[in-house]
Amino acid sequence: MRLRNLLSALVFSLLLLCITTPAQSTGKKLEIGAQFTSLTLYPPDSDGFPRANGTEPGFGGRITYNINDKIAVESELNFFPTNNVFEFLGDGHAIQGQFGVKAGKRFKRFGVFAKARPGFLSIGDVFSVVPGSTTFSFGFPLPNSRIARKTYFTTDVGGVFELYPSRRTIVRFDAGDTIVRFDPGFEHSPSNFNNLIPVPAKIKHNLQFTVGVGFRLKDSSSAPLVSPNKVSSHEQVPRYEVGIQFTSISFQPTAPICPDLCIFATPLVDTEPGFGGRFTFNLNSHVALEAEGNFLPRLSRITGGGGHQMLTQFGGKIGKRWTRFGVFGKARPGMLTFTNVTKLVGTQSGLFGTIPFTAGIFRQGWKSYFAMDVGGVAEYYVSRRLMTRIDIGDTIVHYSEFPYARLSVSLALARRSPETHHNFQFTAGIGFRF
Repeated sequence: MRLRNLLSALVFSLLLLCITTPAQSTGKKLEIGAQFTSLTLYPPDSDGFPRANGTEPGFGGRITYNINDKIAVESELNFFPTNNVFEFLGDGHAIQGQFGVKAGKRFKRFGVFAKARPGFLSIGDVFSVVPGSTTFSFGFPLPNSRIARKTYFTTDVGGVFELYPSRRTIVRFDAGDTIVRFDPGFEHSPSNFNNLIPVPAKIKHNLQFTVGVGFRLKDSSSAPLVSPNKVSSHEQVPRYEVGIQFTSISFQPTAPICPDLCIFATPLVDTEPGFGGRFTFNLNSHVALEAEGNFLPRLSRITGGGGHQMLTQFGGKIGKRWTRFGVFGKARPGMLTFTNVTKLVGTQSGLFGTIPFTAGIFRQGWKSYFAMDVGGVAEYYVSRRLMTRIDIGDTIVHYSEFPYARLSVSLALARRSPETHHNFQFTAGIGFRF
């Protein structure tokens, strides 16, 4: 908590320093942008039961008005399309809006800013305890309960990094803490459902990462320019690239393992944020070979997987490269690895009364599944040495047969048949060419 408070103090100090520092106006400049975002929300506990944090992918738009080189005011709106958002916090879609200021330093090819933007997070179909109200679930009335859209006050505090591929285009990366205030309310007493217990307001800190592209609608002669020394079409493309990146992958759920009867088995899409690196070898301006590794730090909630997750891909990309940007298709086989999986290493026979049975012998260890990354790549070449990259694709994972260590009434060894699932993955990063 002290570290978060210190970070907030540093951000506001930078904003204050930039506001009080004289700056030459560059004229009124308006920017519009489109973006992808990933928000990891830590909702408060409900009815005494802890909720797991949930990550949701979304998309949105932004409008920025640059007062001068150092200060801008802006508004942003994001939409999260998934139902059952943020680990059952609500069953409807979510909308986020932020309105505030960014301030920092703008150079010729890039800009670094701090931001502080109050706003809201609105989530549909949220269950809450409201005295005197009644809602119905499966045809049964629930007293003092309501399901409706709820809106929470938020403050977005963090940093912004911008790249300027040309006079009118912007590539932007945001990383920060989206602080959400959950209003005071009530909870049902665990001992008596009809009794209500007041709960205070709670404030939660949440990681949010956003990447997007923007366009300036009005320019001036003093606006930051990219060097006129463009890479000519006949100039040789640098052979090697290394990069760092943020990634977000939405895992489609595997089938639940139930030896006898599944109760309340409602699999949901599980979106996991991560980070990693990439190495690319350009054979020519159209074809490249590359290797990429990503680490997903949260503990897995996928049936058949456990621990942390690592995704590695090795393959090629092919497409068209122009002076300032390139568009490619990619196909990269690899593997999805879990660090703590229950694995069947043997069996043993026994008797349950007079009934013979075979039980499994299990141990914990790493396990990898085949994964195939198919999709598209868009690249911006800020200079001959610096680039930005956005990947959108389908990460196809084949889960092999998975035996499950669980006691069942039938005394049979529980197994899940092999499954193949398609999973949306978004990656954004920067790279260096040499």
